[in-house]
Amino acid sequence: MKHIYKLFLLFAFLPACRKSNKNDAKDSAPCLQTTFLATNISEGLQSVFFLNGKDGFVTGSDGGIYKTTDSAKSWILLHSTVQVPVRDIFFVDSSTGFAVGGSNSCGGSGCTPYGGFILRTVNGGQTWENIFIPSKKIEISSLYFVSKTSGFCAGDNMILKTTDGGATWNEYEISSLGTKMMKISFTDPQNGFVICAFDKIIRTKNGGSTWEITSRNKTTGYYYLSASNGSIYISGQGKVIKSVNGGNTWNELVNSPSDIYAIHFINRDRGFGFGRGNYSGGDWGTYYEAIYCTNDGGISWNGSRDIKEIGPILAVSFPTDKIGYATSGNKICRVTVQ
Repeated sequence: MKHIYKLFLLFAFLPACRKSNKNDAKDSAPCLQTTFLATNISEGLQSVFFLNGKDGFVTGSDGGIYKTTDSAKSWILLHSTVQVPVRDIFFVDSSTGFAVGGSNSCGGSGCTPYGGFILRTVNGGQTWENIFIPSKKIEISSLYFVSKTSGFCAGDNMILKTTDGGATWNEYEISSLGTKMMKISFTDPQNGFVICAFDKIIRTKNGGSTWEITSRNKTTGYYYLSASNGSIYISGQGKVIKSVNGGNTWNELVNSPSDIYAIHFINRDRGFGFGRGNYSGGDWGTYYEAIYCTNDGGISWNGSRDIKEIGPILAVSFPTDKIGYATSGNKICRVTVQ
């Protein structure tokens, strides 16, 4: 599972970026421009959330939460109160936000796993309060709010729900899951999905009151979900899958790329896939970054698996239809849609 979290996680002829002596490197493609930004952050980045084109947050593997107000050029360390991975972050407005994470294992004899946590800020991230600890030592991997008061978290085999802005949380344990929850998202207040590491999709049709497990009987896992204008896309180890009927049925996009750890559609036709590219080779090699683009709802894809400036992209945030931010290691990729 740790491997999954580490990996967890254009239009035609996107070339590899050229190296630069500056802090960032820029590259253009017919549908976007990418800017790769170094940071002063030493820990690996786990998640990213931008409020707009300038103001955003990232979280780290050692408990850090960082804020930028200048489009990811510089970052300020905030005080998260934890020292274990902060796996996801979500803001309901410019002041109120939530962050989740944790660890369900530890090393050494007699150690006690830290377990999971839910943090909340009410002052734009300046201070954070640990508002909830699950009853079991789980890792919370994802969260999503459908309104300022109604939100959900998911991790291991547990879903948590609040209807009062995080003041209280109810736990829903999914028995016999046999896999790990990776990402939770809602297409509207009633219809939500949790995608899992090994072929499972968990679905609610009633705002989280009940959940049902479905499986496509594949051997691949899912990492990310994006919904836009009635279409839902899920990416992961295998091909991207798509539903146009609210998740009742799924079709595999046979021409889509694999190893896509983050996906985002700005409308039902135009979308971007980010993930793991080719291997450099050798015993101590690395994986390159991959970026793909589709303009026809996933029927065809163009892009590159050999972008060498950074490694696999794990998470993305698009505050607008024109600007997005992605994370890889301790670096940021700023994407401007052309």
